[in-house]
Parts: sequence; C-alpha cells; structure tokens
Amino acid sequence: MKLATFFTLIRWKNLFLITYVLFLIKFLLFNSFEINTNLSALQFFILWFSIICITASGYILNDILDVEVDKINKPKSVIISNTISIEKAKKYFLYINTLGIILGVIFSFYIKNPSVALIFIFTSLLLNWYSKYLKSKPFIGNFLISFLVAFSFILLAILDINYSIKSVNQYFVILIIYGLGIFAFFINLIREIVKDIEDVKGDYNLNMRTLPIIIGIERTRKITVIICVIPILFLLFTISTFDKQYIWLNVYLILTAILPLLYISLKLWKIKSYKKMHKISILLKIVMFLGVNTILIITLIEP
Repeated sequence: MKLATFFTLIRWKNLFLITYVLFLIKFLLFNSFEINTNLSALQFFILWFSIICITASGYILNDILDVEVDKINKPKSVIISNTISIEKAKKYFLYINTLGIILGVIFSFYIKNPSVALIFIFTSLLLNWYSKYLKSKPFIGNFLISFLVAFSFILLAILDINYSIKSVNQYFVILIIYGLGIFAFFINLIREIVKDIEDVKGDYNLNMRTLPIIIGIERTRKITVIICVIPILFLLFTISTFDKQYIWLNVYLILTAILPLLYISLKLWKIKSYKKMHKISILLKIVMFLGVNTILIITLIEP
C-alpha cells in the first residue's frame, strides 16, 4: 500500500487543519498575549497526537461502514475494498484508535487529573456511535460531528489555560478560542448537510435516513441557507464589538468569511443539481481554513 493512500484514508487535510489550529493557539496565540499555561510542550504533544489518532481512526471506521454507499456516490475514490482490504482497514482502525485512547490516558495521569481520560474514551465511543448509527439519522449526526470538531479546539483552552491567574489578555484569548469554536461548528455543520445532499443517491439506495431523504433536497437546501445566516450574524456581531485597533481584522473577516458565506447562501438557494454541491463543500473548506487564520491576523496586529 502506498503511503499516500493511507494518508488519504485518514483524511490528512482535515488532520492538518486540526494540527494547524492547535499549534497556532498553543505556540502563537498564548505566547503573543503572554497567557499563563499549564501544559508543557511534551504534554501538549501527547494531547495533540491523541486527538489526531482518535480523529483518524474515526475516519477509517466511517469509510469501512460506508463502503457500499461510497461505491455509488464516489466510485473512483473508494479506497477500502479496492486499494485496502476491509480486514486491513479494521486493523488500522483498532491500532490507531487504541493508541489514541492510551495516549489520552497517559496524558490525564501526566497532568495529575485522571478524570480527563474519560474525555478521550467518550469521544472515541461517540465517533463509533456516529459511524454505526447516527450518520444515517437526520441532523443529529451532522450536529455531533460538528460539535466534536469545535470541541477539539476548545479542549486546549480548557486544559491549558491557568484559570487561577486572571487577566484582560486571558479573557480576550478565551473569547477568541470560543469564538473560533462557534465558527468551526457552524461551518462544519453546513458542510456536513451539504455532503448529505451531495451523497443523497447512494444514501437513498441503502435506506439511510439523512435530512435530504427525510424532508427532500429543496427543504434541506433552504434549512442550510438559514443555518448559513447564523455564522454571518455572529461574525457581524464580532466585528461590531472589536475596537478600532482591530480594523484590519474586521476587513479580513468580511473578505474571507462574511462575503464567501453570503455567496454560498445564494448558491445554495438557487442551485438545482445536487451534483454541484461538491464545489460548495470545497469552498466551505477554504472558508474554514481562512477563518482559523484569524489567529494569525490578531497576533500580527496585537498592540
């Protein structure tokens, strides 16, 4: 098996984005605002690798369970059963998932807080539950996977920031991270629904009960447009609360997030063919990447 195929299987681009955000927060945002933190570099790397392993194993399990659906929706890009056997994929899932949980447990004892291990165990169970049961259910599966993506960012703020030492900078950084989490949640939620519309043919043939199948593509599109309005309003509110010293950040958010989301909303409202949804999904990925780079802009203009 080629290494490139394995990286495609574990969705290396998504894992890179998670890595990128976590490293920006830990080594750029916290340092720029002189935030008092709890985690050493080694502890952070254990936490990061645990998150990456559990997330990667979730992608593998999802592909294992979606083989038949993917053969209909995207036959040219099916990896499992074509390039990698189902048996081998199951082994990869078991090894990587187990490693992620073990690292999470080690991390929890390393920081002298064993209860934190439950986060990694419960997250792994949720991803299993999602892949086996919730993925085929209307909306709840979309909601859960979007929440987990956002939580992977917020978790670092929960575990790393030293809350015993209060400061204005700390409050501001917490707002940034939670704001990023909210943004990530809604962008991923929109994208998950768009993917359900895109995959409606295969899902329907295998009796899955996703939102487009339950209420129809037209209604799902309109609901997705309504959801698009929420992050737009959130960003407008964010812009209105920033001081004049962050005017370049406001311009950046307008150009890279608000305007693209308005464009996506219009396209979703007018689009007729679900086959064209893939372009919207790609655009949402770009918006997500540009959105997390808000951290770079903030640190560059930090007074």
